[in-house]
Amino acid sequence: MAHLKKNTRGAVPGLAVHFERKTDHHSNKDIDVSKTYLNQDLIVDGSDMISRFNDRLSDVYCMKRDDVKALATWIVTLPEELASASYEQQTAFFEESKHFLDERYGKENTMAAVVHYDETTPHLHYAFVPVVFDEKKERYKVSAKQVLTRHDLQTFHDDLDQDLKKVLPFYEKGVLNNKTLPFENVAEIKKYNDQFKALKDELANVEENIGAKKALLKITNQELDEVDLAEKQIDDFKQALSKNIFGKTVIKPDDLDRFKIVLANMKKATLQSQHDAEQTNKELVKVKKQLADVKAEYQTLKKAHQQLQDSQQESQKIDYAMRDMLKSDYGVDRIKQNDVEARVVLYKLDHNDLTQNRTEATSWLNTLTTARHDRETKIDHKRLDWGINQVKALINRLVELTHDLFRSMTR
Repeated sequence: MAHLKKNTRGAVPGLAVHFERKTDHHSNKDIDVSKTYLNQDLIVDGSDMISRFNDRLSDVYCMKRDDVKALATWIVTLPEELASASYEQQTAFFEESKHFLDERYGKENTMAAVVHYDETTPHLHYAFVPVVFDEKKERYKVSAKQVLTRHDLQTFHDDLDQDLKKVLPFYEKGVLNNKTLPFENVAEIKKYNDQFKALKDELANVEENIGAKKALLKITNQELDEVDLAEKQIDDFKQALSKNIFGKTVIKPDDLDRFKIVLANMKKATLQSQHDAEQTNKELVKVKKQLADVKAEYQTLKKAHQQLQDSQQESQKIDYAMRDMLKSDYGVDRIKQNDVEARVVLYKLDHNDLTQNRTEATSWLNTLTTARHDRETKIDHKRLDWGINQVKALINRLVELTHDLFRSMTR
């Protein structure tokens, strides 16, 4: 989730250009300049990375050598479980990551904290000067070796994860609590992921089975070749040693015949092995067909999964656009979660998308009532009152249906 790099002073200008997007001509082909406006600079003080870096180096001691690692950078990538999270949740993740890094390495040493949304995966670039206090000379100095110790690197990821779980409610279990996406979509993604895993395991097992059967066929064929060769050698041996130069037999032919019978029995056993191998080969053909079918199904599921992800990305683009419109055109920086949930319920009521589950209907009523009692809600109170009345009527109908069903069963 996070990656560290130590940099010399000479690398700082190039890093600043990349972090702060000071050019539209990027060597990184993954950068989509049409999304650059979504990027966030988490340090808003009117300065830039290079000026902060120069100012900090003027306050601390740093050796005048080109190979000194004067700047360290962490890249904190958004976890996969938050890929479909709301813009507010993703922002909260990166802001808390920055806060964690500030606490760990010193806010005064922070040179840049920029979130990039215009690349393949959202990520935070956090740059800082590794500063430590030199007790002997009683001054602060730059020392990546003393700051970024083995212990620091070994504990970093676990410490960051624990901090995020402690501060961010939606990151508590490392997964979203189904508040961002409709439940059906989350279930679909889980279904596809489970099927992917099962198919991958099946592919591995089938390919392993094919490899084993190929090895068996190879061994059986080698055994047959060795028996044929041995039989031929025995014939040649018998011809060569039947008689010596005096015309007398040195090795009795009967002995060789008996040995040949032994070889024949060997060959019979090997032929049986070959028959078994042929049966295995037939099974192998079936397995190959099954493998082809599995691969075809895997590709179908993979395509469906990609289409679902593309659809979610398109929905996220619309979400970003709507949030940008609300912020830029109407001055709305954030929408409270209570209002979001209440508007979802009102939308369903407007479109007659009514639940048949009494528990869910009760949850709707609680959601609307909570929003109605919230003095900061942006939803018109009359609309909330209308929604509350609609849900109460729905609950009454569900209760009546339950009573009717119970009475019909007891007659």
